[in-house]
Amino acid sequence: MAEQAKASLALVPLLCALALAGPVAGAGAESVTPVQGGWVGKTSAGLPVSFVVKGANVLDVHFRFRWGFCGTYESHLPNTDPIDAAGHWSFEDSRGQTIEGAFVAPDRVEGTVVAVERELPSCPETRATFVASPGEVPPFVKPRAFAVQNANTGRLARRPSKIVLGKHGSFSIHGLRWRRFGAPRAYASGTASIRRGGRRWNPAASVRLSFLIDDGPNRRIYSVLRYVLHGAVPHGFARRGFQFFG
Repeated sequence: MAEQAKASLALVPLLCALALAGPVAGAGAESVTPVQGGWVGKTSAGLPVSFVVKGANVLDVHFRFRWGFCGTYESHLPNTDPIDAAGHWSFEDSRGQTIEGAFVAPDRVEGTVVAVERELPSCPETRATFVASPGEVPPFVKPRAFAVQNANTGRLARRPSKIVLGKHGSFSIHGLRWRRFGAPRAYASGTASIRRGGRRWNPAASVRLSFLIDDGPNRRIYSVLRYVLHGAVPHGFARRGFQFFG
């Protein structure tokens, strides 16, 4: 028994050393401190990513992403997101699109851009990886927004006062007064003109435009139009509807 007691006592220092080994090793692992200032890179889809590191935060994230056949979109919203102890950070914009990265070296970040699936207009989920390094962030030029003024010809206009939806002018909405045109969603009120069988109906109309897609340098087009009609309409004519411009 005495020998067993001595053996047990002899193990005590060894056990204490093993218990301390874990924390000591963990404490010795240094976290990455990223370079301060601007960072730029590209996604695996060939689209730009940029942001600013200030202190222990990532600011002014700007990224573009392909949303399947719905087109190429852009996210550029004010943000301040913390960098955690592991060098990881993430940002989610108002539409649910996310970008997250991890600093694997002071001058390198690796991450992913995810565009969430949307039922309307059936935009699928897409993912792209990216790599970025310190660099000068290009100045942001806000794209100009346009709407489809004529669904038959594809003619575009900024803040159109009239939108033609039916063939040969059989359905249009005119006298449009816009609010927040250029924002992710734009709203307008006006008067519809419906022609059928020699008769005309003119119910009040509400219009909402959404889903801005890129159309060349510094230009975007609203790709979805929704309308609601308030008042008398021909029998069987939908009071609510939408149209996708792709």
